[in-house]
Amino acid sequence: MMNIMDTTILVSPEELIQWWAELAQDEQSPDYYELTEYGELVLSPRAETNHQRICAIIAGQLSQQLGGEAPCEVAVLTTTAGLRVPDVVWMPQERWNQLSRNAVLQAPELVVEVLSPGNRKPEMNHKIQGYLQSGVQEVIVVGLTGGIEYIRQDGVHTTSIFNFTLSLPSQLFS
Repeated sequence: MMNIMDTTILVSPEELIQWWAELAQDEQSPDYYELTEYGELVLSPRAETNHQRICAIIAGQLSQQLGGEAPCEVAVLTTTAGLRVPDVVWMPQERWNQLSRNAVLQAPELVVEVLSPGNRKPEMNHKIQGYLQSGVQEVIVVGLTGGIEYIRQDGVHTTSIFNFTLSLPSQLFS
């Protein structure tokens, strides 16, 4: 892997996918991580229980209302932000059926990021733009107090382009 100090050279998508596969096979690698567009390893703490519950509720509602599948924490290759792991990813069943086992996704229709207290706005904006520039049609961002934003290429919206409604229990945000 690249020297961590050399962060000015963009890494090819093929190298990112190769490194991702190597990390997945390494028993000593951390459990929760992403790779930036420069090949830097970004560590994340394990999500808290309420965060995991919110993600599971969203995944269930997406699958129920839209069909397809909405798994949590699936790797997504972006063109400008590296290899990222959104909290939830949704795609129609036909697209899932075409994937090989352990495939890294490219441009799923919809991704969800549930914010945590440690998230920093510049980093989240970079990830969101990375998703959108890579062909993701919509990024849903769930705020710390339960507010929901639907972000697309043309800006922030109050409803989804996919015509569904998320209903999240307020007690998970107190």
